[in-house]
Amino acid sequence: MSPALHSVSPFQLTVHPFPSPTHGSCAYERGPSSARNALVFIGGLTTGPHATNLTALAKMLEQPAVDYSLWEFRMRSSYSGFGYSSIANDVEDTAALVKYLRSIGKEKIVLMGASTGCQDCLEYTDRDKYQTPPVDGYILTSPVSDRESIVLFMSPEESAKSLQVAKDMIADGRKDEPMPKQYLPFVFTTPVTAYRWHSLAAKGGDEDYLSSDLPPATLAATFGRLDKPVLILPAGDDELVPPAVDRQALLGRWVAACRPGVVSDLSGFVPGADHALVGDGAGEWVAGRVGGFLEGV
Repeated sequence: MSPALHSVSPFQLTVHPFPSPTHGSCAYERGPSSARNALVFIGGLTTGPHATNLTALAKMLEQPAVDYSLWEFRMRSSYSGFGYSSIANDVEDTAALVKYLRSIGKEKIVLMGASTGCQDCLEYTDRDKYQTPPVDGYILTSPVSDRESIVLFMSPEESAKSLQVAKDMIADGRKDEPMPKQYLPFVFTTPVTAYRWHSLAAKGGDEDYLSSDLPPATLAATFGRLDKPVLILPAGDDELVPPAVDRQALLGRWVAACRPGVVSDLSGFVPGADHALVGDGAGEWVAGRVGGFLEGV
């Protein structure tokens, strides 16, 4: 799902057109272009460049000792485009930006995912599937299971019916056609293909990285791919995590599935924050943890 907190004041940035394997794209650099390193922010479903309030993060990066600039970029999944896209597309688009950043001399590159952007980061590490250029670290903020959060918007019967419709469409060769609107939760106000809905909502779907019922072997095969430092920052009061999920235990399972020494000691729940990381001082708290993490990358 997607954090949706909008910035409330203007800010300056530098626009970077860069080549992509399937389309021309633009990235937006906030902060000093002279910074040697790049922090790439990847938002969740329905968001895109400048749709998330990153003011506290950008202010932290202004400190000369940090030496990172903040980057956002237009993906095929940005804004309403998510319904016709995939996390495979997200990885291709992210890899194109990473290649561009290396070409202009950025030394360290850290990917920072928010919500579904966390699944994008984990998918990026699948080098048996993709030839992704390496990065130097990962930050996962507000990670949640889309499959499990759907129970907050649909009854079990409605969810089962919608998935059956998606499976039937995929079997009929219509995976790229939009789902009938009545079989989607009300929070989706733009078209979503049968493939994308199945990817989000099905057990074992392409985006089913974060569910609490995944076996240890599955987590070891996904979180275990993280070969660079990772900072994990779930929202302390995330409204998209069902009450039945033991949040603390789930975070422990993710950490245990990672390679020894990979997970930063700065990882932990953002106090009092909802899914969009809104809460008393939440933005500044996250920025502080991110800054400390970047210093150690």
